[in-house]
Amino acid sequence: MASVASVTLLSEAEFGCEHLATQLAHAGSTANQFKNSFLKTHNALAPHPITAEMIGENNTSSRAYSLLRPKYTCLTCSEACTPSSRNKHTEKTGHSFFMESRNRALYCQSCEDLIYDHGLERLRSSSSENTIKVAQKRRFSESSADELYVRSNANRRLCAKAGARGLYNLGQTCYMNVILQTLLHDPILTTYFLGNGHPHHHDCQIPDCIGCAVAEAFADFNSTEKVEGFAALNLLVATWRGSATLAGYHQQDAHEYYQFLVDKLHATTDGHQENHEKGCPCFFHKTFYGKLRSSVTCDKCGNVTRTEDPMVDLSLDVQVQAKKRAMGGSGPSSPPTLTGCLESFTSPEKLMAGVYNCTSCGDTPQKATKQLRIKKLPAILCMQLKRYEHTFSVSEKLEGRIDFPLSINMLPYTTNPHPLTDRSRYVYDLSSAVVHKGKLDAGHYYAYCRQGDRWMLFNDDQVTPATEADVLSADAYLLFYNIRSLAGAPPK
Repeated sequence: MASVASVTLLSEAEFGCEHLATQLAHAGSTANQFKNSFLKTHNALAPHPITAEMIGENNTSSRAYSLLRPKYTCLTCSEACTPSSRNKHTEKTGHSFFMESRNRALYCQSCEDLIYDHGLERLRSSSSENTIKVAQKRRFSESSADELYVRSNANRRLCAKAGARGLYNLGQTCYMNVILQTLLHDPILTTYFLGNGHPHHHDCQIPDCIGCAVAEAFADFNSTEKVEGFAALNLLVATWRGSATLAGYHQQDAHEYYQFLVDKLHATTDGHQENHEKGCPCFFHKTFYGKLRSSVTCDKCGNVTRTEDPMVDLSLDVQVQAKKRAMGGSGPSSPPTLTGCLESFTSPEKLMAGVYNCTSCGDTPQKATKQLRIKKLPAILCMQLKRYEHTFSVSEKLEGRIDFPLSINMLPYTTNPHPLTDRSRYVYDLSSAVVHKGKLDAGHYYAYCRQGDRWMLFNDDQVTPATEADVLSADAYLLFYNIRSLAGAPPK
């Protein structure tokens, strides 16, 4: 934890840049006028939901592009500038400070970068717009541990961006694009990669390192003002060299690619453990990996055999609900649901004699009951809705919507049955939904990702605003949920 002394030594980082430090160091009305202008511009740029009327039925793509393009409001004269006209405005007027429209970050034209100042951030959080929100959270104070950490670890030239950029399709690479977009929009992973969690590629000794390729994608996505798409070429090359199955310009399964990517990220982390049963302390294991418990109970003697296995996702059988529906179980108008899939996944299942040998019954075949439960939940929970069914004669894909919520409580599906358990610790929020359109061997992937308080549709390099209704009505194949509170996450 940073000390007061270390904060004092890093006073330059405290102001974001030397130009802002000079501006705020002015005595009297000059500094106060700057702060008042900062607050006035901040409140004027308060975000408003993007509606269909704003986008318009005609020229939708160009209008959406315009909404995503950042504007910069001068804090001195309130003139709105584009990124290309900002420098001309500064040369003409001498005004150096602007506020970016998308996340209302402070921009210094002299530094040509976004900057951070802890005092202005306190001023921002104390404005009338955020009074109610701030009252519900911990307030920063001069001596708070959070602020000391931010002030002592802030870079003087902080690069940051809160935009939405697509990914170019490099030849049937939509499966890679949707998974990468999901990772790029995850706040936990953003903090890790932008905080130099992975060693710099010059220092990394792993050939064709997937971690380096993903870190490069995070840097490209977050460190430029460009709004056009970019290509994750190094990640594709590292993927091809890391997996013969994924190599080449062929249609691939996004779920299999997610499993491959998580496994490779785990393997490229310093101090990771190959044996998951021993418990790995690395970042990716804690973030992506959970644990499943399988309990088999002998129907004759009641003996219970338990085994635990690592899990990187939950594969939920949608076909079971579809068949029940076809047999009149829940009516033809009722679509399958995510909660129904989870209930089926964790429900007891009868095992016939010959499948299970009971040690308490002399190691003889016995009928038994098997049940799966989640022993440990990861911070990022991926759930696959199994739309594909393969038999000896035919392979089929289940089309149609499967109901899923924006938030879900995972407690009922865990091994923690205690009635006094804090249910709020098991709440997950939807962060991304991956959709597959088309046939098994000739389809296309796109993804809905949460961008702050809004949703965006990422179809390779095409990015358009979306609504919650668009997301919830999608024929999702993969769902990604994030734990709502890391501080209150379930125990291991």
